[in-house]
Amino acid sequence: MALIILAGASGQHAAVVLEAARLSGLEVLGFATLGPEAPPSLDAPWLGRLEDMAGACIAQGHRFHVACGANALRRTWSAALLAQGAVLQCVVHPAAILSPSARIGDGCALLAGAILGPRAVLGRGVILNHASSVDHDGQLGDYANICPGARFGGAVQAGAAVFVGMNATVLPGLRLGDGAVVGAGAVVTRDVPEGVTVMGVPARVIETPAD
Repeated sequence: MALIILAGASGQHAAVVLEAARLSGLEVLGFATLGPEAPPSLDAPWLGRLEDMAGACIAQGHRFHVACGANALRRTWSAALLAQGAVLQCVVHPAAILSPSARIGDGCALLAGAILGPRAVLGRGVILNHASSVDHDGQLGDYANICPGARFGGAVQAGAAVFVGMNATVLPGLRLGDGAVVGAGAVVTRDVPEGVTVMGVPARVIETPAD
């Protein structure tokens, strides 16, 4: 069995995942796309469009990793693969630190320098990018994306599809609702409701969900 990486339009995040997968010892068969062309940034065979090759590869027992930074697309592509019986593979860079008591869902990516602390839990398809960290007892919902250098204090509870920008900090024990967005460099000192965007030091609300 080999890994197939499903790449987004630019292929940039997929290129990072590809390198991490190879360094971790996974065999990579190649990559697939939704569109009719191969992204230029990937040093691996292009297997074609997902809709054309997924069924045969699933039948052969190959696994998939959805390497797309956009939370909504990652969720949609993952759901489509799971509906066909695919297995979603986690990719953990050898320079990531994963506590033995932590738990991660299918299809997660932990990249170089990422830290997942004791008893922390990641849902399906979560990205912990370079040098990001989730401290002890933290929880991230499905398809969250934590950008490079972002830091979660202990016992932070983040919902599904949360997006946290580069070098942001979330203080211990806080909650981020589903779909919350934290801007780059922000320091979150209060709970963030569902769908709300915050920025600044301390972080303040700049956008709320449309009615």
